[in-house]
This record gives sequence, C-alpha cells and structure tokens, in this order.
Amino acid sequence: MCGIAGAFGVDNTDVVNAMTRAIAHRGPDDHGLFFDAAAGIALGHRRLSIIDISSCGHQPMAYAGGRYQIVFNGEIYNFAALRQELEALGCAFESRSDTEVILAAYAAWGAQCVERFRGMFAFAIFDRERQLLVLARDRFGIKPLYFAKRNGVFLFASELKGLLASGLVEPRLDHEALWGYLSLGSMPQPRSALAGVTMLEPATSMIVRRDGTFESTRYWDVADASSRLRDDLRGIDAGSAAKRLRELLDEATRLHMIADVPVGAFLSGGIDSTAVVGLMSQASGQRIRTFSVGFDEATGVVDERRFARISAERFNTEHTEVVVNGNEVAEHFDDLVRAIDQPSLDGTNTFLVSRAAGKSLKVALSGLGGDELFAGYAHFRRFHRGAAWDRWLGSNTLRRRALRKVPGRFVHDRELLTATLPERFAMLRVLSSDAEKSQLVSRQFAATSLAARYEPLMRNALDSVAQTSYVELRRYLVDTLLRDADAMAMASALEVRPVLLDHVVAEFAFALPAALKLNDRGNKAVLVDAVRDLLPPELLQREKTGFELPLQSWLIGPLRDRARGAFSSDTARTIFAEPFLRATLDDLAARRKPSLRIWSYMMLIEWMRMYGVTL
Repeated sequence: MCGIAGAFGVDNTDVVNAMTRAIAHRGPDDHGLFFDAAAGIALGHRRLSIIDISSCGHQPMAYAGGRYQIVFNGEIYNFAALRQELEALGCAFESRSDTEVILAAYAAWGAQCVERFRGMFAFAIFDRERQLLVLARDRFGIKPLYFAKRNGVFLFASELKGLLASGLVEPRLDHEALWGYLSLGSMPQPRSALAGVTMLEPATSMIVRRDGTFESTRYWDVADASSRLRDDLRGIDAGSAAKRLRELLDEATRLHMIADVPVGAFLSGGIDSTAVVGLMSQASGQRIRTFSVGFDEATGVVDERRFARISAERFNTEHTEVVVNGNEVAEHFDDLVRAIDQPSLDGTNTFLVSRAAGKSLKVALSGLGGDELFAGYAHFRRFHRGAAWDRWLGSNTLRRRALRKVPGRFVHDRELLTATLPERFAMLRVLSSDAEKSQLVSRQFAATSLAARYEPLMRNALDSVAQTSYVELRRYLVDTLLRDADAMAMASALEVRPVLLDHVVAEFAFALPAALKLNDRGNKAVLVDAVRDLLPPELLQREKTGFELPLQSWLIGPLRDRARGAFSSDTARTIFAEPFLRATLDDLAARRKPSLRIWSYMMLIEWMRMYGVTL
C-alpha cells in the first residue's frame, strides 16, 4: 500500500526527506512528514491510496490529540469489525481508514493489538507521552521493514534504498548474508545485503527508546497457533476438511477484496492462482482483471499461457497476457536491478507482470503460499518417504553407516537418507554447496554452515509434512518469494495480496493431518477438493510444473554482453575467484548454457555496481 521511513534521534527532517524520496515509487498518490524536534523523531510516508482514498487517510496520521503518530504500510482486512469493537469501548473515528483503526487499537490494547489484526502490515507508531517508537510486522512477513542504528540514530524504512539514501548507512555488503546468498540466491533474513541493516522478522513487534536501545517480541508462530487445532482435527475426514477449508477461503477472499479501488489478480494457470480467481469471481459477481506472463517461442521454455487462458475463459475475466522476449529484458535490465532492492535470483516474473498490471490497477491478488501450506512441492513427498526410513533406521548409527556403503543403485535417495534433517533442508534449491562456495570465492568468509540455518526450526512434535511446511514458510517463502514479490510489484506501485496466507486459513491448513495434504491422489489434495468445482478439468489433469523463466537463454543471448561485463568487472573480482570467473566468461563467449547460479551471481554483481556497494 505504501512506503514508510523514519529516524529516531535526529534534529531535523533532512534524513527522512531523503529516505522517502528514495521510495517514492511505493506511494505516488501522496506524501507526508511528521517531525517532533523535542523528541528527535521524524516519520515519513509515501501513500498508495487504496482504502479511504480521501485526504482523511493522509499519513503520518495522528490520534488522541497528537499523542500517537503512525506511518503504516499494508492492509488490515478485519478493520471494520475491529472498528465496531473499539467504538463500543468509546473510541471515535474521523476517517474510514484501517490506519486509524490501528492507532485506536494501540491506544486501547497496547503493542498486543497486533495479535488482533488480520492482514499484512509493517508500521511504526510514535508514542509521544512515553517517548517510545513501536514497530511491527505481519505474521508471515508479507510487508518488509528494515532497520539500522547509526551514530546514535535509529533508522527504519520499507526498502534498503531508503536507508542508503539517509547517508548514514554505508554501502557495505554483509559477509554472512553473502555466504547464504551464494547458496540460496536470496539474502537470509533477518540479515540483509547491507552490513548492519536488519530486517524486522515476521510476526515480531519491537519497542525502541530514545537512547536507541530496543527489544523485540515474537507474537505468533504458525506451529504454536495451530497446535490448539491439531487435536480437534486429528480424526477429520477428507470431505469435512475440504468443506471447512472452502468456507475459510471464501471468507478470506472477501476480506482480501476490500478496497476503494479495483482489484485484479495474477493468473499463472496453476491450481493456486486459478482457485484465487475463481473465489474472487464468486465473491464479487463482476469481471475480474487478470494478468499472466508468457515468453516468445525462441526461448525454449514451456509457455503456460494456454492454461491461464483456459482459466480466464472459465471465469470470463478481462485477461491480459504479457509476452516477453530477451531483448526487452536486456533493455530494462537496469530497471529490474533497481526494483529488486537487494539481490535475488527470483522476482523477474513479478517485475514483468506488475509493469503491465500496475498501469491499470493498484491491487492484485495472488496464490503465493499455496505450495508451502498444502505440500505442493515434489520434495514434500521425497522428505515424507525419508521420514518412513527414519522410523526404521532410528538413531542406530551402525545402520546408517551401513546404508552409506550400499551402492546408490540399490538404495533410492541414499544421500537424503544418510543426512540429518537440517542437512536435508540445506539440499533444497542450492546453487552452490558450502564446499563449492569455498572454491568460488576470492577470499574465505567466517560464516555458518547452511544446515545450521535450519536447525532452530526442527520440531519433534511435527510430522514430516508439517515440518517441511514449517521450514518452507519460515525460510524460502519469507526470504525469497514474499520479499521479492513486494519489491518488484511496489516498483510499479502495485500492492500484491496473497490470499492463501490469511493466517486463519494458514492455521487450519497447517493443523490438518498430513494424509489430507499428501496422499496417493497427489499433492495439495485437500486444497484441490476444496476448490474442485472452480477448477477447469484440464488443470486437474495437468502435471505440476514450476514456473520457469528463460534466464539461462537470456544470458547467452541478449544479455550476454551485459553478463560478460559483470563477470569481468572489478566488483566481481572482489568476491569471486579467478578460475570461476574465467570459466564463466569462457562459457558466455562460447554461448554454452550456464548454470542458474550465474543469473543469481550476475544480479549480485550488478546490484553492487549500481549502488556502489563494496565488501
């Protein structure tokens, strides 16, 4: 919805003005500034008007005679119900905005008010009486919020661009984050690409004092919140589970469509996005605007537009296809690097479709989160089989040693079976292993192993499907998919709302028995049953494929010269070893199709060059 920025411990507005200018693309409709010289606080806001688009929704917004000031990014979908509850307590309102409801909720219930919010949000509230700054982020981390402390000043912003523009944050690369990026193609939160800049973690609130000290509290966890449902759902049958899930999806869709501007959707042609569009069509009774991305025939990538068209025709949507070729990507590559905000392997598809959707819409619903919640990825089944072996192998070290000696042709997935659970998760989507990275880089970094990143998420009480879901929700979804979707869409002033990540839906889905999500009928069984009446037959018969971009073809095609320039640059040599750089340049010169990690590493190099970031 917006871009927010602030500084606590300043004597003028220069820093915050510079920060909000740097994130103006997030809110082209309006901007505002609050400054209290005595308190040393400045708050800045860029507005994308969606709910109460009148001037009454202007931010920063004051409440209780100016005691509280807020800057807010996101949407609170249950704000109307909360408003009624607060009015019964005697609260008065001057606008129809969800922003004012947050202020009233904080005044009534304190920082614990976040537990009552159903939505996506990142906000900062300054309490003038207590001289406190309160920051909070939504449960799944749909909306971003970065912070840093420099020279006695506490800074926060929706994007790294904002913090860099402050002039107080040095453009230095975070070594630990870099080490993770080389494996994953994304910066592992709570770290960011910039040294000393931290991402406020999902489901976390933070209290910051005038002296710059702060403390944070995690207020929600999907596994903990679902535990109270798990016993009740243990014996539920497939039909009852699908029926209840559909009721929750219908409710979540209605809530996610609340806006004072038109709401459209991304439509890839998969189960999740088709279900969302179908639910929207039923909820609104009006034609929905849908958008999908396809690529020209020369790329050699399977074009999914056919399935998106089938779904669009079924729901009679006003459908737009964005057809992209490598020349266009090369022409707009600087825009792509600038939009991503910090390096990432992902996000290009969202950038492309958002450029089209943002020309006529401010809000688009998405099916993000469906694979993570309902066991949609192939590795859910692989890890589930591994768990069955674990029950036989137990903790018997001799059995596991013996298994390592059995030839791989006799034991399927031996590498997985002989690995610890954190090591198994560390195998997912890996561009380079820890051992490989040591050969890739020009210097050694003191960094933790990739498996150590997953160890804190291991929970003995969870079955294998729930455990995999938990890791995916806490890592890949938040580090890559949600962060990139927000940055890329907001670069075109487009708000993306992931319906399936409504926390009420998510808690129910997470608590369901594994057999309802993963069984002999396939992955995501309960979700398919819940929306079966909405899905075209062709989609039900289609084998699942991941969304694929022709990145490697672009690298040896229209982007080859750009890639050769990147990997022969001084910036590349500060990170990567000469043998790796020579091999990469040789592959590009010979037009040999590179590995996917080359795209990821090129994004890193070009981002560093664009913003003057060094080691």
